[in-house]
Amino acid sequence: MRPLLFGHRGSRGLSPENTIPSFKIAKCFGVDGVELDVHLSKDKKLVVIHDETVDRTTNGKGRVSELTYDEIGRLDAGIKFGQQWKGTGVPLLKDVLETFGDGLLYKIEIKHSSKVYPDIERLLLEEIERFSLKSKVQIISFDFDALEKVRELDKNVEIGLIIVGKPRWFIDIAKKLNAKWIHASSWLITNDDLKITHDNELKIGVWTVNEEEEMKSYCEMGVDDITSDFPNQLVKMCKND
Repeated sequence: MRPLLFGHRGSRGLSPENTIPSFKIAKCFGVDGVELDVHLSKDKKLVVIHDETVDRTTNGKGRVSELTYDEIGRLDAGIKFGQQWKGTGVPLLKDVLETFGDGLLYKIEIKHSSKVYPDIERLLLEEIERFSLKSKVQIISFDFDALEKVRELDKNVEIGLIIVGKPRWFIDIAKKLNAKWIHASSWLITNDDLKITHDNELKIGVWTVNEEEEMKSYCEMGVDDITSDFPNQLVKMCKND
């Protein structure tokens, strides 16, 4: 069985990351799902953006947590990627879920727990429930406090640890959180890592895989999902149906 294929921040290598057009492009290439990131605005809106600030990806400046969504929504998230993307906005999570519904799988990364963004875990779960997409969503994070809070609030939603390190180091944490997934940086995964993870009834995802030979190698190795900035190449190398 081939791995699930995910576009990283939509199609980050081809279009402005974490935007509706970027997710549309990934979907057009035939990925199973998209990975996206959420922060909380000053007025407690779930904003789809990678960084804590809007500086890198938009024509604005400031921390997401110190701006209202009205302010963020007026920014241009496309112009820095190229003139043809001018006018592309920063979406809310609800915009993404509304646009694609159950037509995609979603890996939603919480960038910081409620220690930084009060109540973000509850707000995220409520949004997912509002669109009846719990079966299509996996909540992931480097911040294990966020995952712990998600699990406290919902015993069944799928969660995954994002790690930098050997997967075997995190198996006990995954089991404690009742997480089904460990998402590891690609250069640190071997066949032994895959075996011990599977032996412990956990799934393993690989990020961010951008070289064709790597894509092919991980497809053949038997990992459970692969995330790439270039969904066009990922689908070409790994999808045979």
